[in-house]
Amino acid sequence: MKRPWLVLGIVWALSGLVVGRHLTRGWVPHDEGSLAQSAERVLAGELPHRDFDEPYTGGLSHLNAVAFRLLGTNLVSLRLVLLICFLAWIPALYYVAAQFTSPLGAGAAVMLSVVWSVPNYSAAVPSWYNLFLAVFGIAALLRYLDTRQARWLFAAGMCGGLSCLVKIVGLYYVAAVLLFLVFREQCVSAASPGERRQARGPYSWALVVALLGFVALLGALVRSRWDAADVAHFVVPGAALAAVLLRSEWTQPRGPSRERFGALGRLVAPFALGVAVPVAWFAAPYILSGSLADLWRGVFVLPTRRLSVATMPLWGLGTTVAALPLVAALATAARGSAPTRRIVAWLVVPALTLLSAASFAGDVYLAVWRSVRPLIPLLVLGGALLLGSSARAGGQLAPLRRQQVLLVLSVTALCGLVQFPFSAPIYFCYVAPLVVLSALAVCAALGTIPPLLTAVVAGFYGLFALRAVNPGFIYDMGIRYQRDDQVALLALDRGGLRVTPADKRQYESLVAAIRLHARDGVVYATPDCPEVYFLAGQHNPTRTIFDFFDDPVGRTGRLMRVIEERHVNVVILNRDPSFSRPPAPAFETWLAARFPHAMPIGRFDVRWAE
Repeated sequence: MKRPWLVLGIVWALSGLVVGRHLTRGWVPHDEGSLAQSAERVLAGELPHRDFDEPYTGGLSHLNAVAFRLLGTNLVSLRLVLLICFLAWIPALYYVAAQFTSPLGAGAAVMLSVVWSVPNYSAAVPSWYNLFLAVFGIAALLRYLDTRQARWLFAAGMCGGLSCLVKIVGLYYVAAVLLFLVFREQCVSAASPGERRQARGPYSWALVVALLGFVALLGALVRSRWDAADVAHFVVPGAALAAVLLRSEWTQPRGPSRERFGALGRLVAPFALGVAVPVAWFAAPYILSGSLADLWRGVFVLPTRRLSVATMPLWGLGTTVAALPLVAALATAARGSAPTRRIVAWLVVPALTLLSAASFAGDVYLAVWRSVRPLIPLLVLGGALLLGSSARAGGQLAPLRRQQVLLVLSVTALCGLVQFPFSAPIYFCYVAPLVVLSALAVCAALGTIPPLLTAVVAGFYGLFALRAVNPGFIYDMGIRYQRDDQVALLALDRGGLRVTPADKRQYESLVAAIRLHARDGVVYATPDCPEVYFLAGQHNPTRTIFDFFDDPVGRTGRLMRVIEERHVNVVILNRDPSFSRPPAPAFETWLAARFPHAMPIGRFDVRWAE
């Protein structure tokens, strides 16, 4: 099938069906609660960070507030906006994939990306939007390579600025694009073979210092959990790309430094302007209200507290060996002779076909997961070696292709940092489509891989996601196959999601009890249960959404004053918080005296005063 628009149309419809089927299934209560409460507070006129401790940058809360206004104040509205953005993302994903393979191959890559992404956790969390914007940015930069029009650099910058407004990890994408622009400058400033080589000037030495500083920053990022797996996943890929740039700088003839600084400036300026426009728009209310310091504190200072409470280690570096056979087979098939490619296909195709027919439970489930988690460092390292060997060989790889490959690898490597410090398997899904694009880019640069082999590999991992990942949920993901039991409708006016029968009973009873006893629409719920406020339609009298963000010094006294001043007559205590510590004993003693009536409901205790 060679009609790209027809392929795109089919893929777009199938993607919508796959995601739509899972759209309202499953929740992590505090995720839904933090997103919904932040949006509702913005809708009421509050400003993130100034008026409440927004867990992220705050841009997504503005979008979600619009969703509440237009679609209704319930949890389903947030997911409908996610679905709309997802459907807009599919053509961009297809466009990028089509730069490296046929229309049919691009369609298969899109479907593989889809089943490894949103259906596995359909909450409208910021990381999905970071993924969407990263792919939009790659598409804009690929378009720039075709047209040389600066407006596409500006568009890519807009994607970076918007991504930072969703969640500050959007800076990873910005850094990746800057690496690409440096490489782009190297390609356009390379002297012709007969031209006299220039002496290394200030530009080259400034680049060396910048790249070494970049690698040092990667090391500093993971210093709180410095082990072999973290270094391999989060430092080595960026260091490998920096090495490609340094090798290119020192092995190719270049022009004068003055011209090169100007060339780089002409590349960076429109991109930086694109980043600045949405950021300036978002910062304007803070500047006008004299609260820019609150924005800085909320975006760059408070999140550091998350590093001490919301962490999950990576699997050991030894699990990487599960990915080596497949990577070696694909590399051999691409670089080997025709007989070698046939032998590899005869070995791999039957093996994966048999695994696909078998159960994906037990050791097979673990082995498949372990074969995908290390793909970012393996692909980036392989791509870096390929780009370096191409440069040494005098340009076996076309300059345009080299730039395309480095662009995709850079964005994948740095956006993969979203997995640190909370390295749960779902965080791999937030970048899995970028991994698919990187695999396409590296395979396109390697050479011809037998179509049957690529089809079987893609089919195997796609079938695994459909059969063993999509039906499960994030609590068991990457550990064991466990079919999700979130099948009961949360029948609240602000609910609408499918949850476990236990959660349905718990939250419906909890909301009924709160609404029965609460006065003036204000209650206090702690710790780490923002969903309680939202589902019950009650106001939070504090600025706190997650308790670990709050300043512990004098906290008990502040809370007592707030409860008294706001005439709160209902408090809800979460006995199983996800991150924060339980309330201080002195505070609990005061609450018991102040609110003598109590009712346990699931993991919550509801206390009230008449």
